[in-house]
Amino acid sequence: MKQSLGLLEVSGLALAISCADVMAKAASITLVGLEKTNGSGWTVIKIIGDVASVQAAISTGANLAELRNGLVAHRVISRPGEGILSHSVPVQPEPEPIPYLSQEQEEMATEIALPEAAQQAELISCNLCLDPACPRQKGEPRTLCLHSGKRGEA
Repeated sequence: MKQSLGLLEVSGLALAISCADVMAKAASITLVGLEKTNGSGWTVIKIIGDVASVQAAISTGANLAELRNGLVAHRVISRPGEGILSHSVPVQPEPEPIPYLSQEQEEMATEIALPEAAQQAELISCNLCLDPACPRQKGEPRTLCLHSGKRGEA
C-alpha cells in the first residue's frame, strides 16, 4: 500500500504537541516528527500512513489548531512521488532478527540465571535493613527487624 504524507503547520510548540497527540489518537498514523520553521514560532507536524488515516488525522489536528487560533496551514499529499518521502522521512534501519533459542539452550539459560537469583534471595531477607542476619521477612511487621528503632544510624 502506498504511503500518504500529511503536513500540519501550527503556531507554537505546545500546540504542535497537543495536535500531534490528538492526531495519533484519532487515526492509525505514524508521527514522523515535529520541525520548527524559521520565524514566528511555527512548527510543522509530519505524519505518514494510509490516505484515509492521514486525511482524518490532519482534519482533526487542523480543527484543534483552529479552535486555539494557531492554525497556519495543512496539506495532505495522497501518493507523493518517489523522492518526496525519502527526503522528508528519516530512513530507519531494519531491526535485527531475534535469534531463535532451542529448548536445550533455554533450559541452560534458566539454570544459570536461577541459582544466582536464589542465592541473592537467600542472602537478603529483610527489605528494610538488607542485613542477611535479620530474621524479618518481607511483609512482616517492622518491629521484627534487628535494626528497628535505629533509623538513620549507620
